[in-house]
Amino acid sequence: MRLIDQLQRLYCLPQQRGHVLPPGAAVTAPARRLNAADLERGPAGEAAIALHLTSPEGYARALVIEFARSTHWPQAAALYQALTEELELPAPAVAVGGPAGYQLWLSLAEPQPVAALQAFLQALVHKYLADVPTAARRCYPGDGGEGNDCPHLPPARLANEGWSAFIDPTMGAMFADETWLPMAPNADKQADMLAALKSISTTDFQRALAQLQAESAAAVANEPLAEPPAQPIAKPFSTAPAATAASLAAPSLGSQFSDPRDFLLAVMNDAGASTEQRIEAAKALLPYFHGPKR
Repeated sequence: MRLIDQLQRLYCLPQQRGHVLPPGAAVTAPARRLNAADLERGPAGEAAIALHLTSPEGYARALVIEFARSTHWPQAAALYQALTEELELPAPAVAVGGPAGYQLWLSLAEPQPVAALQAFLQALVHKYLADVPTAARRCYPGDGGEGNDCPHLPPARLANEGWSAFIDPTMGAMFADETWLPMAPNADKQADMLAALKSISTTDFQRALAQLQAESAAAVANEPLAEPPAQPIAKPFSTAPAATAASLAAPSLGSQFSDPRDFLLAVMNDAGASTEQRIEAAKALLPYFHGPKR
C-alpha cells in the first residue's frame, strides 16, 4: 500500500515498535515490533496504531505536537508557519482526530538523540505556545513511560466512529467544530499528501535547535531584573591559592575547536560554564543565524 510506504518513509524507525489497539484504548502493555501488515490495520479501520517513537538506544526520527482543543487551531497554524518560515524547515504534516484535536507531525531524515529532540520541543513550546495551557497540548517524544512516547498514527477509526486523517493545512479551520472525518479518508489521497513532504536533515535540525537556544538565551539576558541582585556575602579568609584569571574567564573546553562558531556553541551548551559566559556566547552566535523573514 502506497500510504504505508509513505508513513514508513517519514516516521518509522528501521525496526519500528508500537502498539496495535482497539480504537480509543490506552497504551498499557510493552511495545512490540510492528510490520507493514500491522500498520495497514489503521487505515483499514481494524485497529489504532500507536508508534513508540524512541528506539531502545534512545533515538527517534519523528516529533509530534498535539493540540487537545479545536479552539487552538490558530496556535497550531502559527507554529506551522514559524517552522517553515522562521526556522526554514520542511513543512510538517497536519492531522485531525485521534486523542487530540490537531497534530503536527515532523519527520527527521536521520534518528536523533531523544534529549536533543526534547530540547527542541521545549524551545518551540517556550517561544510559540506559551499561551496554550499545558493540559491542552502534548509533545512526543515526552518524558516518562511508553504512554508519553506513543502518539496514535493517522489515519485510523476513532472511538466515536469518526476517523483521524492527514489534512491540507489550508483546511485546518474547517475542522474547528469536529476535528475528525465522518468517514474513512481516501488512502491514495493520504499517500499523495505525505509524498509531497520532506524530512528535516540533520544539519537543518541542529541549526534550528541552535537558533532557538541562542534566541532563548538572548531573551533571558534582556529580561529586566524583578529586584536588585542580592549583595554577596563575605567569605571567611582562606589560605587556598587564588584562582587564576584564565580559570575564571572561560570554561574548560580544551583546545579541540578550530571554528569560532563551534567553540561558541560548545560554550553556550556547557553546563560547567557560568550563566554570564553562556549568555555572552549566545549573543555572539546570533549573527550566524537568520532572523525571521520580513
